[in-house]
Order: sequence, then C-alpha cells, then structure tokens
Amino acid sequence: MQEITSVKNPKIQHIRKLKDRRYRRDCGQFLVEGENLIKDLPDAISVESVFALKDKADEFAYILDRYDCASVYLVDGKVMDAVCNTVHPSGIAAVVNYAPYEGAIDGNAVVLDGVSDPGNMGTIIRTCVACSIKHVVAVDCVDFLSDKVIRSSMGGIFKVNITECERAAVADILKDHHIYALDMGGENLFELGEINVPFALAVGNESRGLSDIVRASSQVVSLPMTGDIESLNAAVSLSVALYEFSCGRLTKLIK
Repeated sequence: MQEITSVKNPKIQHIRKLKDRRYRRDCGQFLVEGENLIKDLPDAISVESVFALKDKADEFAYILDRYDCASVYLVDGKVMDAVCNTVHPSGIAAVVNYAPYEGAIDGNAVVLDGVSDPGNMGTIIRTCVACSIKHVVAVDCVDFLSDKVIRSSMGGIFKVNITECERAAVADILKDHHIYALDMGGENLFELGEINVPFALAVGNESRGLSDIVRASSQVVSLPMTGDIESLNAAVSLSVALYEFSCGRLTKLIK
C-alpha cells in the first residue's frame, strides 16, 4: 500500500476531475464511494484503485485485501474529503473502469425517455434489478455514472446493462420487443390482456412526460388513480408498473 498526503497528487487531481460528466466518459472511469457499495462490487467489475482513510485501514482490511496492494492508497481526512462527493465520507472510495455496453438487448427491458433526476434514475435501476430486468435503454437522461445515481441505485448500476441512444433509434434497437409506455392517457394497465414478450416498459421525463417519438412506437398504458392527485413520480409509477408486469398478477401471462 502507498500513502497520499497531498490533494495536489496527480491521482487525487484525476479523481476530482471525475466529477465532470465529459471527463468520466473520456477516460472511461467513475468513482464509487462507501463501504456498502465497494464491498459488494461484483468480481467482474474492473477496479483501477482504492482509497481508504489511513485510520480505518484495519476496519476496511477485508475489502482492501481483495486488491493488489499496488492499487490501494491510504490517505488522510483532508485528501478523502477532496476525493469524495458526500458531505461525510465513510472513509473508502474506489475508481472503477467503465466500457459502454454494446451487446444485444435480450429479454425484457426498461426505457428511460429523458429522465433527468438522478434519484429517480437510481431508484428505477434498483427496481429493475429487483424485477430481474437486465437491460435499461437511456435516452437523453441524467448521467448514470454520476455519484447520486450510483448511490441511489444501491449497487444496482453494476447489475444492469445500460444502452444509451438517440430517440430515433429506440424503435430499431427494440424492434424485437413490444414497447409499453406509461402515460396518464393510456389504457388501464390492470385491464390489459396477454402481455407481449419480450417487452420494454418506458417512462418519460418528470415534467414533460413521454417524447412524441417514443410514444409513437409504443402501446400507451396508465396506472389508474382514485385519489385526488394528478400524477405519480416517474420512479414510483415505473416501479409499480414493472412489478405488475414482471412479479405480480401478470407473471403467469409473461412466462
């Protein structure tokens, strides 16, 4: 293990630049913070380096021992604060390598049509994992490699394949799927008959809803509401619908 005591160290400066979306994409790396996320990183994830508070080296030994000591760095509190985005860092962070997913979208999927809130995206990804959805198509969305998305996904970001594309390409990418899209004016989801599979379930932007392009290639469905409220949060509506499609009353039809 090596020690770093200065925030001007090139490795620390590199990590600080990872807060910028373009820089993350250009170098193919992003930062993961916190004991719970790092201890549960799948073995298939390529970890470039790990940074831990020197005073907590023994506490995090069970994590640090997984990695080559040449890629493990011990730092003081000042350096850790400079590295992390959280207000009160837990004392461990890792730089993870990233390569865009370019494989086929086999099986059911979720389409995020302009989702802009990182908390919503992270929650949706977490729900996808819970419902065994392995593919997410992101169109003009918040960066899924941002720290807020990673934290709110609770590690789900490492268990799904995310394909980014233009709206005009969605129908072609999902040409073998039946696309259902959530919108207030759609068919009652609970009154649908047999579900066509593989399916792709789409949700739109938090304020603008679905784009015309995605809507045009979809069967529009809705969640009925009996109370006096106009709409549901994007992550909530997608989660309810996805559970109904994959885990609820419709499971026997899907299988």
